[in-house]
Amino acid sequence: MQFNAKQTLPSCRRIKQPIEFELALRAHYLTNKWFTVYIRKNENGYSRLGVIASKRSMPKAISRNFAKRMIRNIFRLNFSVTHSVDVVVRAKRQFNSETSAEGRLALLQLFQSARM
Repeated sequence: MQFNAKQTLPSCRRIKQPIEFELALRAHYLTNKWFTVYIRKNENGYSRLGVIASKRSMPKAISRNFAKRMIRNIFRLNFSVTHSVDVVVRAKRQFNSETSAEGRLALLQLFQSARM
């Protein structure tokens, strides 16, 4: 199976270090019933994403992986590289096939508010 690299979030656009997560979690945030989005300006010159999908809020691994995939995809499509911000998204609720559309809309609304 071929994997299209254009449809992934490059490694350089991901927040990986715990200290970077901590700094972002102290920054300005927006929240709704599905997600909390933390936004912090960075000096890298490009936008980066960190995802928190805990076992406590989503006990099933399938839901956690689906949420992380969805968050990365929405971030990739809606935040250009030139924004120069660190964004950490914390998922607060379990996803399933019935609620995924509502969760996507909620995340899109938060991302649009964050870009303002």
